[in-house]
Order: sequence, then structure tokens, then C-alpha cells
Amino acid sequence: MKRLHFLFFVVVVIVLFFIIGHTAGVVYPPNTLFGQNDSSSTETEEVIEDPNDLLFEPDLRSVKLLTAGGIFPHIPQIEQAHTGDGIYDFSPSFEFIAPLFSKSDIVVVNLETSQAGPDISFLGTRGYTGFPLFNAPQELSVALRDAGVDLIALSNNHALDRGYEGLLTTIDHLHSIGLKSFGAYKTQQERDRILIVGRNGINIAFIGYTFSTNGIPVPEGHEYCINYAPGFNDLTEIITDIQRARAQGADFVAVFPHWGEDEYSQEPHPQRLREVAAELAAAGADLIIGGHPKFVQPLEWFFNKRSDGSERATLAVYSQGTLLSNQHYPANVSPRVEYHLLLDIELTKNMNSGEAWLSKVDYEITWIHRLWRHRILPLSAVFAGVPADYSLSAEKVEELRSWHTRTIEAAEAYGYSEDKLKALALAEQMYDQAYAAE
Repeated sequence: MKRLHFLFFVVVVIVLFFIIGHTAGVVYPPNTLFGQNDSSSTETEEVIEDPNDLLFEPDLRSVKLLTAGGIFPHIPQIEQAHTGDGIYDFSPSFEFIAPLFSKSDIVVVNLETSQAGPDISFLGTRGYTGFPLFNAPQELSVALRDAGVDLIALSNNHALDRGYEGLLTTIDHLHSIGLKSFGAYKTQQERDRILIVGRNGINIAFIGYTFSTNGIPVPEGHEYCINYAPGFNDLTEIITDIQRARAQGADFVAVFPHWGEDEYSQEPHPQRLREVAAELAAAGADLIIGGHPKFVQPLEWFFNKRSDGSERATLAVYSQGTLLSNQHYPANVSPRVEYHLLLDIELTKNMNSGEAWLSKVDYEITWIHRLWRHRILPLSAVFAGVPADYSLSAEKVEELRSWHTRTIEAAEAYGYSEDKLKALALAEQMYDQAYAAE
């Protein structure tokens, strides 16, 4: 009897091992679990994806462009920058703004001073000078470059403050340290070749014009040396340059008009300049970056039709104010001379279709801390930080808050934020079209 029980137990064990082994072989094939290629195993059938199930990924690329207003050091700034033995250091002014510059692919500033060196004499003036004939040490543009600046707008009313020779010297110096410039030129050939800067497969054209040279005649025979549009009464040459830029391969066109008969106004003066901006936008300008007035003036959107009937957005700012100078209240008419609007722009291009559009715009208000080596302070950082870290008192920070609000009100006077919603909606349509294409 015990023998029969033992045989029955053996049979049951054998059957159980067979069932477990068979199940394990189906659920966990050793060649799959350990990555071995057993020729006796059954090959897995290849799964082919339906191409219609794959999401189309367009080639979209973007560039971040940052523009800043005027720079014109006065004598107090030149003196404080002097470290001895004819050496100058302007870098403290850009200590807090350089990190913002570093976040952009292209940074543009408006340089309203000659960089002609100390030896060129013009109208009886030589050496380093402030108002009315500006000529700052060349270390200024070195500090700009080191802070992250790439391009210099030279089309302004101080371009000829050291005459034609001083302008040529300024251009040579800027180019020698790796900066590009536009709006003033050494030859007719340079003037006719629009400055187009490429980043990430996107080409941006830069065109600059000034309404004035402060009464200094543009030298006869060298009219090409400065893009001059008296009063912006005749836009023919500017519109021709916009068309030339498109023909030369520009995806975006940025026009920098130096304009405005009243430097101390919260709105463009004369108001006709709004009509000028509308004409430039209709002619194909994507950005209109105004300068000369010492106050921040409004931003304004313009909408025009493309050739295919879709809408295109153009952004204009009538004046960004002054990025760096010694102007201050009460020596000047208002504390507004101390505040400035830094414009942060994103441009996007669909590389498949070639279409390009403004995809993002923001701005930052900055203030010149004149009593702390003229450091340019981004006010959003000041308000988020500790006053002592910026050599400020709590009371001064509250004053800055008040003027920050008033500066934003001036910038928003023409409905910038409301129309920005429409501009961003147009950008969203361009994204949708890019992803819908096959």
C-alpha cells in the first residue's frame, strides 16, 4: 500500500513540474528574458506603424532679440570711469544688466557718442567730451561688447560729433573689437548692402535713419556716411531699403528711426510720427525701434495683410528712453529721464515653409543708479531683492516703484497689451498651420 502511495505521489509531482515548466516557457521564454537568440524560438511579428498616426513635426526655429535705448556718457561718467594712466573702465554700469543680455541671441544698443579717440579735433573741440559734442573713451564700447552687446545703431543726431573723420574712426574701432554697426557707413557699397545678421537659420535686417545731425552738415560727396531723413518727411529711401533687405534674404526687417522734435515728451512729437510708423509697417517693417526722446514713449501694434491674405503684426516703440547717461532730476525736467524700457523679442520661422512671425514680446523697466557708478538696474530684480544689495534705501525703492508704474503707464498708452493678445493669437495660428502641414 505504501508503495502505491509513493508511486502516486511521484506521478503527481511529475505532472505538476510538466504543467509549471510548460506555462513558464510560454510566459517567460528564456531567450526573451536574457536577450539570447535561440534558433528554436518563434520569431516575433514586426509591427508597422501607420504613418497617419505619426505627429508631423515642423522645423521651427526661434531667435531672441533684445534692444536697448541711447547711451551717451557725460563728463561725470567719463571722470569716474578713469582708473589712471589714461585707462577707463565703464563695466560697473553693466554689471546688473549683462545677465539679461546673455539670455538673448542678438543685443542692439543705440550709441549716441563718437568713439574717435582723444586726438581728433572738430569745431575747435578735442579730447573726451560730453554734451553737446559727445566723444567717450573707446573703452566704453569694449565694456558694451563684454556685457553681451552685438550690434550698434549709429544713425543718430550725435553721429558726426567728431566730424566725418571721427565717424570713420568710430566705425573702425567698433569693427576692430568685433561689434557690427548700421546706420552709418564708410563707403557707398557698405551703405547699399543692408546689414543682415543670421542666427539659427533666421536672417534679421537692421536699418537705421536719423532725423537730424544737430546742424552739422553731412559731408558733400560722402552722403552715404549717415542715413539721413530730415523730419522723416520723405520715406522713399527707407522703404527702398526695406524692399532691398527682403531681396537680400531677410526674414525679418527691423527699422531704427531716430526721431522726435521734443526730447522730453511722453508721446511722439509730432504726432505725425505715428503715421510714419504705420507707413513703415505697411511697407514691410516687422519692428520699428524708435530713439532720441529721453522719456519712455508708447509701444504700438500695427496689423497688415500678407500676400496670401493672412495678417502680419508689426511692433513699434516710439522711444525706449535712455539706457545710460548722467541726466537726472532735478537737473533735468523730470525723473523720467532716469528710466528706460528694455525690449525683449522672440522671432520664429517655419523652416519648411519659410514663413516667419513675431512670437513673443516682453519688456523690462531699468533705472540708472547715478550715485553708484551709474549702474543700470533692472527694476523687477530690485523689487524682488533686498534694497541694500542695490545700494538703496527702502524709501528709495518705494519711490522707484511709483515711477516704475508711471513708466509702464506711458508705455501702455496706445493699447499695447490689449493688441498684444491679437498679435499672439496670430502667432498661435502660424504654429497651428505649421503642425497641420504634411
